[in-house]
Amino acid sequence: MNRLFSKDNQYFAILLAHILLGCILYKYPKLGSYFGILVAVSGFFYVIFHKNKNHEVLQVAGYFIGSEVLLRMTYGFLSYEFMKCSLLMLAGLGIFYDGFSKKTLPYWIYLLALIPSIFFENDLSNITRTTLNGIAFDLLGPVCLGFFAIYTYGKKISLQTLNTILMAIGLPILSCGAYVFLYNPDIDIYLRGVCSNSMFSGGFGPNQVSTILGLGMFIFFMQLVINSATKIRFGVHLSIFSLLCYLGFLTFSRGGMITGCAICIIFLISIYYGSESYGKAKAKTGLVYFTSVVLLVIGLISYQTNGLIEKRYTNRDHRGKVQKDTSVDRKALAQTQIRLFIENPVLGVGLGKGITVKEVKSGHVNSHDELTRLLANHGIMGLLNILILIITPMVLFFKSRHNAYCVVFFTFWFLSINHSGMRTAAPAFLYALTLLCVKIDDEIFFKKPNESTS
Repeated sequence: MNRLFSKDNQYFAILLAHILLGCILYKYPKLGSYFGILVAVSGFFYVIFHKNKNHEVLQVAGYFIGSEVLLRMTYGFLSYEFMKCSLLMLAGLGIFYDGFSKKTLPYWIYLLALIPSIFFENDLSNITRTTLNGIAFDLLGPVCLGFFAIYTYGKKISLQTLNTILMAIGLPILSCGAYVFLYNPDIDIYLRGVCSNSMFSGGFGPNQVSTILGLGMFIFFMQLVINSATKIRFGVHLSIFSLLCYLGFLTFSRGGMITGCAICIIFLISIYYGSESYGKAKAKTGLVYFTSVVLLVIGLISYQTNGLIEKRYTNRDHRGKVQKDTSVDRKALAQTQIRLFIENPVLGVGLGKGITVKEVKSGHVNSHDELTRLLANHGIMGLLNILILIITPMVLFFKSRHNAYCVVFFTFWFLSINHSGMRTAAPAFLYALTLLCVKIDDEIFFKKPNESTS
């Protein structure tokens, strides 16, 4: 009986339950919205019941982050920004229970600097729903970042708790992976070109799906390296990591997978230089597994697509010709926003405007680069916010080396906002995690199981 309810069996049962959740939502997508409401309500009750004594706010927020894209994929009746609004309320609840550090002044300035552009060039007496949606699209992500940064700044947690928070993110991403896997059609029929393809991302935006799959890939790779004490755990983590890697590359959306691979490598570098001999050996072994899986996955997809994956990542079309930049690609949009900043340096062009492009029939497109969007929309205030966001975690890291995963989280935030903006809340939340003070009880970052203290 004890063996039946062992920690390993409980863990595998939770993983299986989330795989089944993805299968159920694929079969009955209308249940997605009800699942979202259940997650939000139960999450808030969980925090209130425990009064956030064991960082329940961060655990629940992690689960919200992992669920966001999954809920959007089901196209239910919930608002597109449902999870961001829930996260804002959750951050407020955390501040209510724990307060905040006196050193969070930079992030209060950051939040205040977002306000002027709401009123600039927007006639609030005659505001339309479209304008409101544009303001919400531009503003909710940065506001989530600001309030969670205020909540997490200098907060002390254990490394084990941080890993629990990351697994809370990873579980619903596993459900998302199951959903995408079942949704994927026949590759030979539907994959002809080199563009990102919603048919291979659960029928939803490939950019967002690859971003979240790349994050999930990192989380289960981390588990593979540091939490695979048994052969069964090792096999399960390796299988999930490989599956998410395969599904992510198959979306043909490059940003999320480049980011996912980058943070996996930075994670290995971080634990290599932050550990003794046993940890260094784990990092070297992890590099072998990571390289092997990525090469095998790319090789498999290359075989399935007749080499299209290589053309996609070398910026070539299906005929092998180098693709030319257009007026609506990421580079051109970023250049346009920099020009708008130069032309409107004080307060920018205002929120909810998008970018007017004559070549686009709709007339407006949304930026994929959060940094240039801040400059264009907020002017000098946006520049101030960029400096706050970059300098503050760097000062904390070099001052105290307070967080073993700080560089990993910061890299995810920086790369994600440069290819996907803040369409999802994941970059905002992982940025906030860089500000935590993670307690490591022993000098050795990783210990062999038989070396644990009694």
